[in-house]
Order: sequence, then structure tokens, then C-alpha cells
Amino acid sequence: MIDALRVLDKPLVGAVRGAAVGSGATMLTYFDFVYAGQNARFQYPFINLALVPEFGTSFSLPDQVGYLRAAEIVLLGHPFDASSALSMGLVTKVLPDAEVLATAEKIAQELSQKPLAALKASKQLLRRQVRPHVAQATQDEMTEFSERVRSADAREALTAFFEKRPPRFNSSETA
Repeated sequence: MIDALRVLDKPLVGAVRGAAVGSGATMLTYFDFVYAGQNARFQYPFINLALVPEFGTSFSLPDQVGYLRAAEIVLLGHPFDASSALSMGLVTKVLPDAEVLATAEKIAQELSQKPLAALKASKQLLRRQVRPHVAQATQDEMTEFSERVRSADAREALTAFFEKRPPRFNSSETA
């Protein structure tokens, strides 16, 4: 799915109401327009699970929001609200929850009235520098993710999650 989003040549419009966590938040960096409800929440929780970012996020997120914001999002793994997502450039606009989907549909309809060849060419030009880097980041992340998911820390994170307790990372893998 992420590969399809990464290479899609038509504009992609997203609407977020509620929670966008993990992959749900990751995919937002591939959208051309993202409208979020005022009560939307976002989180990249990979570090809390002893994992690493996925699907090219290690490149696409810093590219979109800047390194310092991306480091805060990824290395701390804290949830954040729609207003924060707007201020860092992760969403296009924050709206009342009831207006999010209608706004996204309105923008999609407006885009559908534009000349398709020019839309595709414009998006290609806007994304041309990013695409090869995201593809490489995705491969690198898959390698590291595969290793991390089998780690003692990941097992502890999953066990702690199911036991509803904080994880106790005490392996030699911790910093």
C-alpha cells in the first residue's frame, strides 16, 4: 500500500478524524492535502515498541516537518494534537470534526476539474527529489525493523502492552 502511495501520480487528499497512529500517521507524509478534525490525534509510537520508523518515514517525516520536529516525534513517541500537526506542517488545515470529510471531498472534486496531465506533471516535479530517497529509506527501515521486531526489547514491549504495564527495558540493546 505504501509503495502505491509513494508512486501515485495523481494528487492524494486525506481526512483525519480521531486517531492516526503508526501506519495511519506514516501514510500522511505521502498525501498532497491532509485535513484534520480539531480532535484528531497523531502518534508515531515505534520507539515505545522498541521498533524503528517504517515505510520511508525516516526520510519523509524530516523532509516534511524538519529534522528537529521529526526527532521529537520519532524519538519520544508522544502523541500530539491537530493544532501541533498543523504548526509543524503535517496537515494542511484543521477544521471542526464535522467538516473534515466534506472539505476533503470538495478539494478532491476541485482537483478533478483541473487538467490531469498538468496535475500529474506538477506532482511529479514536486516529488522528484523525494521519491528515490524515500524508496531507499523504506528498504533500510525494513532491514532494521525486521531485526528490531525480533529483539528482546520488542518482546518486552509487546508483553508489557498486553499486561497493561510500562515496559522494563533492561537488555543490552538499550541506550
